[in-house]
Amino acid sequence: PSLPVPAMPELLLELFSEEIPARFQRRAAEDLKKAVTNALVDAGLVYEGAKAFVTPRRLALTVTGLPPRSPDTVEEKKGPKVGAPQPAIDGFLRSAGLTSIDEARIESDPKKGDFYLARIERPGAEALTLLSDILPRILADFSWAKSMRWGSGSFNWVRPLRAIVATFGPETEEPAVIPFSTGTIQSGQTTYGHRFLAPEPIRVRRFGDYVTALERARVVLDMDRRKDIIRAEAEQLAFAQGLTLIQDEGLLEEVAGLVEWPVVMMGSFDPDFLSLPEEVIIATIRANQKCFCLRDADGKLAPNFIITANTLATD
Repeated sequence: PSLPVPAMPELLLELFSEEIPARFQRRAAEDLKKAVTNALVDAGLVYEGAKAFVTPRRLALTVTGLPPRSPDTVEEKKGPKVGAPQPAIDGFLRSAGLTSIDEARIESDPKKGDFYLARIERPGAEALTLLSDILPRILADFSWAKSMRWGSGSFNWVRPLRAIVATFGPETEEPAVIPFSTGTIQSGQTTYGHRFLAPEPIRVRRFGDYVTALERARVVLDMDRRKDIIRAEAEQLAFAQGLTLIQDEGLLEEVAGLVEWPVVMMGSFDPDFLSLPEEVIIATIRANQKCFCLRDADGKLAPNFIITANTLATD
């Protein structure tokens, strides 16, 4: 019988902070994914898949199918010809990490004669050790369009960083925390839910239970899912009143970056304002209030708007 394949470890990283400006979010998630996956491959940790997520208060990344350690590697480095001048031989020894030319082999080439060849063996390393070196470097070098320092620390982030979740391990076991610190924050496995609806600390193990725990704590992790919820609920509210939503993809992207738990409602304004040019009303409601405008059955601007709250409305 074939033996069961051992489960490959996965990485969960979450950077929990004060509210990230909506316009930086999607790019930051992509940048984090790219930086981490490039560094993993450079370290010999070839993975199966990676996905990044962002909400106003967190950047998150899951990388699946990572090996528990990097493989041992052997590299052959071709050197100068036998009898080459000493500076060329010294340069070759330095680049190959050898102390003496006796450690190199001599190979012959029928056309070019004998030359030196160094065989460089590099043992693999534990993925956990590699990650504890890679992750703090990525955070220190992470590039935001605007960043800040806070307190007496020297660490820069887009807004004050409050917690870091960093776990690594297969699905079948309790994962290990990847040990590192950034500024005054030590990595762990504690995150937090919605700022108002579920602010208590949450202990997470890996991506699967992380998403479920956040959902219970009123946080929709996936930005595109937040967009879908806002769009669908806005269209339903409009339809119920015989109105249609003025589609606005840019505003939808921004609003999805302002809320962790979208609650969509309809409001109204005094119809007397409709004597103003509609462009003025739409521009003001969109830019200042981050609300969607509506049209009536005749295609005229309606004295209503759609607002997306980040909390449950009591009224």
